[in-house]
Parts: sequence; C-alpha cells; structure tokens
Amino acid sequence: MRGLPVRDVTGGPGHGRGAMPVRGRIVAGYDGSAGSAAALRLAAAEAAASGGLLHVVHAQLRRSAYALLLPPGAVGAAAEEAERLVEAARARLRQDYPDLRVRPAVVAGGPGSALVRAARGAALLVVGRTGPGPGGVAAHVMAGAACPVTVVGGEAAPPWNSGGRPVVLGFDAAALSPSVPFAFAAARLRGTGLRVCHVRCPGDDPWGRDADARREVSEALAGWRAAHPDVPVAVDVLTGVDPAARLLDAAADAVLVVLGGGGAGRTGRIADVVTRNAACPVTVVRAAGRLAVVG
Repeated sequence: MRGLPVRDVTGGPGHGRGAMPVRGRIVAGYDGSAGSAAALRLAAAEAAASGGLLHVVHAQLRRSAYALLLPPGAVGAAAEEAERLVEAARARLRQDYPDLRVRPAVVAGGPGSALVRAARGAALLVVGRTGPGPGGVAAHVMAGAACPVTVVGGEAAPPWNSGGRPVVLGFDAAALSPSVPFAFAAARLRGTGLRVCHVRCPGDDPWGRDADARREVSEALAGWRAAHPDVPVAVDVLTGVDPAARLLDAAADAVLVVLGGGGAGRTGRIADVVTRNAACPVTVVRAAGRLAVVG
C-alpha cells in the first residue's frame, strides 16, 4: 500500500479547447472523519464515471485516534490500525463500485503536505472541508496542490449526480483558461447544464451595462460552447460589492461550483470564502500550463 509510483496523467499545454478529457488518477484524502468520508464518496463517484483510478491517501494518525474511528476492540500499533482503516474504506467502496480501481496508501507526515505530494501528476484532489491544523487541510492543499482541488463541506454532502442542478462556473477573465474546460467537463460528466456567473462590482467593471457584460462573457465562451454542444449553457451577470457572496447565492442550487484562481489576491480570497461556506462541493482550478480535466 505504500509509496507506489504513479504515472503522470495530466495534459500538456495543448490540453485546452476541444481537447478530450483525461481519465486520470483522482486522489482522495481520508482520515476516517465524516467530512473525509463525504469527500471519499464524491471522489469515488468521479473516478467511476470518468474511468479513472481512485487513490485513497491516509496520513497516519496517533494510535489513540484509531480507537474512535474503528469498531471496538484492542487497538494495535498505529501503522496496523491505519492499514485497517483504509482497508475498511476500500471494502465499503467495493460494495457501491465493484469495478472501480482503488489504490489505498498510508503515508507519514502531516495530512496537508502528504496530500500535496500524493497529488503530483493527479487529475483531481478531493478533500473534506474540515481538518486538523490552522485553516485545515483544505486551505493547505488549495495553496500547494498543482492539480484542481475539490472541497466537500458537511457530513451529508449533496449527491454527485446532478438531479437537474447545474454546475456553476465563477467567471473570471484572469483565471479563465484553467477553470472553463474543467467546468464544461464536469457538467458533461454529470449530464447537466453549466451556469456561468460573472459578478459585476459597481464602479469597478470594464463593461458598462449588464447586456454588454453578458455579450462579452458569451463571446469568450463561444469556442468552448462549440466544442461541447451537448452542454447547455446559461450566462448570468450578477451585481454586488462582494463577489463571494453572490457566488454563494448561485451555489445554493448547484451540484458543483468551479472557480479559477486560488492562492493570494482577489481570486484567492473569493475561493477561500466560497469553499468555506458553500453547501455544495467547490473545485478550485488554479494550475496553468499543465491542465488536468476529469471526465
């Protein structure tokens, strides 16, 4: 279970408009908590739908922690209990996805750093919203992972399939290239539509009217829409001084929110607020040049 080499499955610089999505490795952080279990379920559904490999990564905990996570009984060494925890998770996954390829791994070190390392060359990293340490694991991996990161909040995350709910894309011209193909692929994989939301801040928008903004966004998406004619697209122009708040409003009826950016700056602040508060899963796509798209 330990230290298996992984193949680089990300696309190169040409992996963009009209490119076929990568059926790659999806990494799920799992520590036995309810939040990480929700993340694991979403990652499994994503991998099963895309034909990818699910890589379940567990950072070994203190021996005493496993007494709370495993069925009652004698607690052995931490390494043994860690192996037992991930094997139990794999057995549960087999019941729902008997054909899913699952690679469990127990690793040493802090969970955030371990997941960043494990996600090198991955198509997607999925984590629960909460976690140990300042800011939690989610904040750590969003700052350090090179691949897209999906953050799942709450113990009872919405089901992966859309149920008619759209994928919401937060439109940001500065982060347009990496986030758009991921959002189209996610909508296609779920058999749902894509709602593209551009938030206009009064007095701080290059487009004077809503109609102008809607036209500019639509024109920017024209190539992607032509490449994905099976994905219905709606463009919404929202006005507000707090873009994160308006995107959270849009997220209330979404199956997934996709944002560009991350890290420092305006896009990073928006991504941080949305991932901390959205009821649905949120994917932050900040990698440029080596874009991985699941689907």
